[in-house]
Amino acid sequence: MSCILYYSNYCDNCKKLLVLLSKSSVKNDIHYICIDKRIVRNNTTYVVLESNQEILLPNTINAVPALMIINDNYKVLYGDNIMSFLKPVVQMAAQKATNYNGEPSAFKFDLLSSGVVSDNFSYLDQNSDELSAKGSGGLRQLYSYATIDYTDKIETPPDDYIPDKIGEINVKNLEQERNAI
Repeated sequence: MSCILYYSNYCDNCKKLLVLLSKSSVKNDIHYICIDKRIVRNNTTYVVLESNQEILLPNTINAVPALMIINDNYKVLYGDNIMSFLKPVVQMAAQKATNYNGEPSAFKFDLLSSGVVSDNFSYLDQNSDELSAKGSGGLRQLYSYATIDYTDKIETPPDDYIPDKIGEINVKNLEQERNAI
């Protein structure tokens, strides 16, 4: 999306639009030009940027906020029409970011990863040697895996153990005791 947003810091509608854009990923696809500093030379208006560079202000821009859509024959949208144009783009970006689920996906086993639970990234404090065979090989990211030298012990009673709570009691003895009462 190739667009240029012309705005003024003194316009409340521009401020509202800039706040809305700052909360979406669409902000990275738009070029912003503040028209507060302008000069007129030979009946042509130029916008003076912060770097003191002068840019020609198109004659089609006569109010702010104004969004010029370059790919659509330099079409200019004003006011609420800008939000009507950007709303589907913002919604599509949000759906794409949440994998069309409406919310971020949880960390889970995924069919695409063949049941492998691991990070799809490396930690910033790991160097390339730690991730290779000569280093620790990424052991920091094991999750439910174990190394080959890991010994896991489960406490179990010995095979000849006789529990002290259960003896020679069986169902028939319990029935006889109950009937004797």
